[in-house]
Amino acid sequence: MADTPDADHYDVVVLGGAFSGSSLGLLLIRERPDLRILIIEKSTKFDRKVGESTSEVAGCFLTRILGLSNHLAGRHFQKHGLRLWFNEEGNECPNRCSEIGPFAQARFPTYQLDREILDQYLLDQSAKEGCEVVRPATIKSFELDGVDKNTVTYKQDGVTRTVTAKWVADCSGKAALIARKRGTLKTLDSHPVHSMWVRFRNVRCLDSNEARTMAPSLQDGPFVPRGCATNHLMGHGWWCWIIPLSNGDFSAGITWDERLFTPPSDGQVGQRLKEHLLSHPIGKLMFEDAEPIENDARSYKYLPYYSSEVCGDGWISMGDSAGFMDPLYSQGLDYCAHATYSSHRIILSSLSGECVKERVSKHDKQYRQSYQRWYKSLYHNKYQYIGDSELMRAAFLMDLATYFMGPVQLVYKYTDKEFSQMPYFGFFGGLFAKFMSFYNRRLEVVARKRLRNGTYARNNLDHSYFLRKSFEGSPLAAGHLFRGVRTWIKLEIQNAFTRPAPDFAEAVAQADSMRESSSDMVSKAEMPPTETTPSASETVLGTAK
Repeated sequence: MADTPDADHYDVVVLGGAFSGSSLGLLLIRERPDLRILIIEKSTKFDRKVGESTSEVAGCFLTRILGLSNHLAGRHFQKHGLRLWFNEEGNECPNRCSEIGPFAQARFPTYQLDREILDQYLLDQSAKEGCEVVRPATIKSFELDGVDKNTVTYKQDGVTRTVTAKWVADCSGKAALIARKRGTLKTLDSHPVHSMWVRFRNVRCLDSNEARTMAPSLQDGPFVPRGCATNHLMGHGWWCWIIPLSNGDFSAGITWDERLFTPPSDGQVGQRLKEHLLSHPIGKLMFEDAEPIENDARSYKYLPYYSSEVCGDGWISMGDSAGFMDPLYSQGLDYCAHATYSSHRIILSSLSGECVKERVSKHDKQYRQSYQRWYKSLYHNKYQYIGDSELMRAAFLMDLATYFMGPVQLVYKYTDKEFSQMPYFGFFGGLFAKFMSFYNRRLEVVARKRLRNGTYARNNLDHSYFLRKSFEGSPLAAGHLFRGVRTWIKLEIQNAFTRPAPDFAEAVAQADSMRESSSDMVSKAEMPPTETTPSASETVLGTAK
């Protein structure tokens, strides 16, 4: 590089070159080819991250904003919706598992991504279109001193270099470099879920002749291929994803709420996950001969987290470096898309000489409010009822209908405006969030009632709930919403006179009380207990039958 006074000064330095970092670089350089953008990527080669399944908002970003339709069609898998499979203890027949899913092809582009391929393609494109990429390089330190005063020091091939930047963008993923440095990274304590996942080879596809011979019920049903969907196996306190990849491998994983469920704990991650998959008839049908791919497994404790501050004077965080919630509905890239696009708008305005202090403050508020609204609307205590097919049918219809009537419709109709702000922000976003939070709370209460009266998961066998009409990004999705509300009200009426089992807070309080009573009894008798005190979930939350 030429030895000039400006050689070590950049308009934007991006920490991380995967999806969010490369997308940000592309958005900036396409609108301002004169900008000097440095992307620093630590890895020599991208790995196959989870986040393979996209939903409709991310599909819009990938196609309409980034223009990746041809790449996605040629290198990745067309996704055909979300499909849920339920079971009842004691059943080993896949033909009997209840099923929720679409009957026909989806109306909007969604994909099963190989993130190794996609991230590399985006990084290559950013370099091709004018960004400077250094890789592999390690961030040694950085100082956020304000617009045009930031410094970043990195090391590449044994050489340490310090550069200055008008803006620093943190796209470092779960490393969350800025949040950790500023001490703003928080765990979402009210949602204690963990996850582990593996890629498998030699998986039997649900649409294969072999699978349909072994489970004849698969020969009937929807017009759309089941194997192209994101298939979920559902249970009380846990769910598994099964995602096909373009090279023939499958991504599979489990996410569970520690208050309700504990997965197998002995052996390697691949062995533990396969053991659990085989406990479900659909999982056994697909994975009985499957082999986990060596060195392609991950596990995370306390999956959800967020930063209490996502932007400031001359810096901004986006993607997983700002937060992550829950993978159930495959909306992680939705959040990346909104945050990345809105960040690039703020940065461009600043680089054009505008004062963006108020916009930075607004974006920081939007992100935090949107995160909490989305979480409370969709995921708070949801794992209590995800193992019941009737409750999940109501949630499936209402959750997706509100998603299509809100975020999906808006990003397709008002692409620039909607991606420039976070979802569920503002007055109308707040109304949607309140409605969704209310029915989510009520479904959780109904689940506890059904646990108490023994009807939880009673229709997990021999029922199919197919959506004959696809969701649309328009008010027409209200038809699905009304059907979901009707199912919800019916469940409320059926369980109106049942007292619910204790909620999580009550369960913990009762368990603590039982332990104290047990300790008092031991003290009086001056002898050790003969039995251990059951856990809170074993004692008062009950188990699905």
